[in-house]
Amino acid sequence: MSEIKIKSLMSLTIPIFFELLLITIVGNVDTVMLGHYSDEAVGAVGGISQILNIQNAIFGFINLATSILCAQFIGAKNKRKVHEVITVALILNLILGIGLGGVYTLGWKQILKMIQLPSELIAIGKYYFILVGGLCVFQALTLTCGAVMKSHGNPKEMLYVNIGVNLLNIVGNGMFIFGWFGMPILGPTGVGISTVVSRAIGCVVAFLVMSKYCNFRFRRKFLKPFPYHVIKNILSIGIPTAGENIAWNLGQLIIMSFVNTMGATMIASRTYLMLIASFIMTFSIALGHGTAIQVGQLVGAHETERAYTKCLKSLYMSIVLAFSVTLIVVFFRTRIMNFFTGNPDILDVSIKVFPFMLLLEVGRVFNIVIINSLHAAGDIKFPMFMGIIFVFIVAVPFSYILGINFGLGLVGIWIANAMDEWCRAIAMLLRWRSKKWQDKSFV
Repeated sequence: MSEIKIKSLMSLTIPIFFELLLITIVGNVDTVMLGHYSDEAVGAVGGISQILNIQNAIFGFINLATSILCAQFIGAKNKRKVHEVITVALILNLILGIGLGGVYTLGWKQILKMIQLPSELIAIGKYYFILVGGLCVFQALTLTCGAVMKSHGNPKEMLYVNIGVNLLNIVGNGMFIFGWFGMPILGPTGVGISTVVSRAIGCVVAFLVMSKYCNFRFRRKFLKPFPYHVIKNILSIGIPTAGENIAWNLGQLIIMSFVNTMGATMIASRTYLMLIASFIMTFSIALGHGTAIQVGQLVGAHETERAYTKCLKSLYMSIVLAFSVTLIVVFFRTRIMNFFTGNPDILDVSIKVFPFMLLLEVGRVFNIVIINSLHAAGDIKFPMFMGIIFVFIVAVPFSYILGINFGLGLVGIWIANAMDEWCRAIAMLLRWRSKKWQDKSFV
């Protein structure tokens, strides 16, 4: 029997990298441009963004399951099953997006108070939260289309969509932050308007692109008889994955509440540092997604030994890249921070954290690559249990102990998060080498 042909890792990774980079820019351009408006606005949007990251975890559980199932059915050459998965995924994320948006719109005050965001920052950022959170359905559907395109090995087209969204968002931000074209200066509220409009347009274009390149049409026949088995598979993958991601985001929310008690300077500093970290790990995430596509298709074709080797090769490459990129960032840390802010207090706090990014990011890359591969192979529960356990017995308590009790501030919090990543990294590597994932395929 001949081996299944799969695209090379770089041909998958490079377009995914640029797409993720643009998504990261879209997600953080608000923060960067608001830095020229006020540090208080940065702190408000940074705190709010941590909450909105939870929605990405919720949407992500359907999208991850969609990507895994599509990749495995593509490997098995079952087109009808692929279209059933796409149809159900779009419906589920549409319902989730509308429901979650309603929760954000009606409960914004209680949510922002719950994370101990200072009242002055709530006043600055509340309309941004209502707009971006309340209309998150656009993001839900766009992410679903992106997951489908990646599973088909066509990430490049979504890159172009995100370039357009990015440009629209930048122009919109300039209009409402700097008053371009005579528009009123609305600060975070205007940024919220810009983000929502650009995402809405991107959602429509993403659906059209996905439909064309995946030969997909939304047809009733894929719902008759209703594919309950697809929902079962999506939930069996997605719920544990969502549990893992939501646990991590809840842990980060708790940690952020610790930071919120340290004052506005610490809040703004953490926001800038998290922004920089998101750029550092973008290529590792792209390698993880590219590896997952390969592993999913190979597992669907029952070529598990090739899948095993692909993951380890990708891991070694990711470690080298993560270390190299982080080292460059640490070396230029002063110039990087001066780009974001001239506030001497924020600069003093932030620059002390940079050396500890090396420890954190190299540990994180293990989890990005191996967990993506385990998920693609159908091994879902083990990463979930490890993720939940370590975030609440390592990351959260040691953030409090080191950051607050020992008075290390953000340095202590970065050390605690690095401890969490390394504990999970060792567990994930041992799991992959055990090959217990080889009998968990959905095909």
